[in-house]
Amino acid sequence: MSFASHIQQLPPAPGQSKPSGASEAQPSDAGGGQAAPPSGLGLLFPLLLLVPLLLMMFFSTRSQQKKQAAALAALQKGDRVLTQSGLVGKLVEIGDRYAKVELAPGVKVDIIKTGLIGKDTPENAAAVDKKK
Repeated sequence: MSFASHIQQLPPAPGQSKPSGASEAQPSDAGGGQAAPPSGLGLLFPLLLLVPLLLMMFFSTRSQQKKQAAALAALQKGDRVLTQSGLVGKLVEIGDRYAKVELAPGVKVDIIKTGLIGKDTPENAAAVDKKK
């Protein structure tokens, strides 16, 4: 191919007319030109997948909260308790918001009631060991 043939194949610059004898390939309209807009079903499908996931997350969180509330309601003075920070002690006093836990003889600390996991029983210890 010569240089002259390359020039004829280039599209005309803006503002210039098309050189004579040059043919331009026209895109065929077989593909439709534009993509069809998504149908309602195409938009609905992701929502149908998302709704059950959100419901499952909501109800599992709610059931965990109920179990935690039941565990806290069952606590009594003198129970051996676990805290979320991993401390183990004897429950001395429990109020509406705070609980007093004796970690060692003469060492009493106030913690937020929700910081208590529950009673320290051999079953709980076995479950923790099993997870490790």
